[in-house]
Amino acid sequence: MDKRKILLISQVFYPDEVAVANLFTNLCTELVKSGLEVRVWCAQPSYTCRERQQKHKIYQGIYIHYLPSTNFRKDKIFGRLINYFTYSVSTVLKLIFSRDKTKVITHTTPPFLAIIISFLCKLKNREFFYVLLDVFPDGLIRLNKVSSRNILIKIWRSLHLKAFKRCKRIVVIGRDMKKWLCDFYPGGYKKVEYIPLWQDKELITPVDLNDNPLVSDLHLQDHFVVQYSGNMGLWNDMEALGRAVSKSPDGIMFVFIGNGMRKKELIESIKNDNLSNVLFIPFQSNRNYSLSVCACHVALVNLREGLEGIAVPSKIIGIMGAGIPVIAMVPKDSEIAYIVEEEKCGYVLKPSDSDGLINTIIRLKSDEVLRKSMGQNGRKAFEKKYTSKIIAEKYSAIFVS
Repeated sequence: MDKRKILLISQVFYPDEVAVANLFTNLCTELVKSGLEVRVWCAQPSYTCRERQQKHKIYQGIYIHYLPSTNFRKDKIFGRLINYFTYSVSTVLKLIFSRDKTKVITHTTPPFLAIIISFLCKLKNREFFYVLLDVFPDGLIRLNKVSSRNILIKIWRSLHLKAFKRCKRIVVIGRDMKKWLCDFYPGGYKKVEYIPLWQDKELITPVDLNDNPLVSDLHLQDHFVVQYSGNMGLWNDMEALGRAVSKSPDGIMFVFIGNGMRKKELIESIKNDNLSNVLFIPFQSNRNYSLSVCACHVALVNLREGLEGIAVPSKIIGIMGAGIPVIAMVPKDSEIAYIVEEEKCGYVLKPSDSDGLINTIIRLKSDEVLRKSMGQNGRKAFEKKYTSKIIAEKYSAIFVS
């Protein structure tokens, strides 16, 4: 087995531009630069791009194989499930008939696929590396979406534990997640590696609001802008943000970029017919992201109460890279809280604290020196710890060991 070759199995990848696709496209690009041969099995794009790709493509030195799969729109739950199913079937069949011994890396999307891949890698005598981005089904249990006593959930958790035991190494993206893993799988401490999230340094450069064309395009130049950018999904408390918008603090404009299943919850929680202080815009392409992430005075990160160890919103790294102070409405023992407090790049609030959010926004609005200091702290930490190149070195070390 060639230690310099790896196979990434990831449903989303280039040319899709959702968070996970961007993360792993950036990571693989840096791994190739470091001398690794990287192959990727992914699905046909179905998120930000729906143009079907040729079966094989080389991008930035990465050998991409687009497996047979549907690419229905992701905002339709049935279509998304069919996409999961067709990609998973293609992956399983290709692994079964593959004679290659290249080490395999995958993550937690779709949630159940890694369990099957771990079994097949054991069967085929292939090393298996598991990157834990979200924790299923435990996150659903914490949100009371399912019961831990449900027999199917018990089976799922049991199979997940067996998957962990088959891993060569397990990568977690949060120290809170490492704690969860070691509690769930006590033997896991021997093979677990904490490697934080990352962002492309070349993609993000701080841009002054006065020089940002997106600010003038959106007519934001006369406002103090508070931005939430990214998925409004299962792990987010959008109702708390909606309550803050309803209070309509003077001179403050809330900008929400993106979409997700909880966007409706956000809109319904804004108990104010006058929406002059809120702006909704769609997801931005990578080309516009460097401007959009800088088009605010303060940025928000949100994670529902009780989800420490379950998920780490990736948007925090882009915010730090942009040199923007952050207000993190997250559990106090979560990775996001650790980062914000360690790097002194913002404030940490309880996930549902709408009043605290307004008070903190007003405090930052009145203190430009504090805002700049926090933003600079975030940028320095980003350059030192969270760039794609730095993180790729950590991944490369465990792949070739």
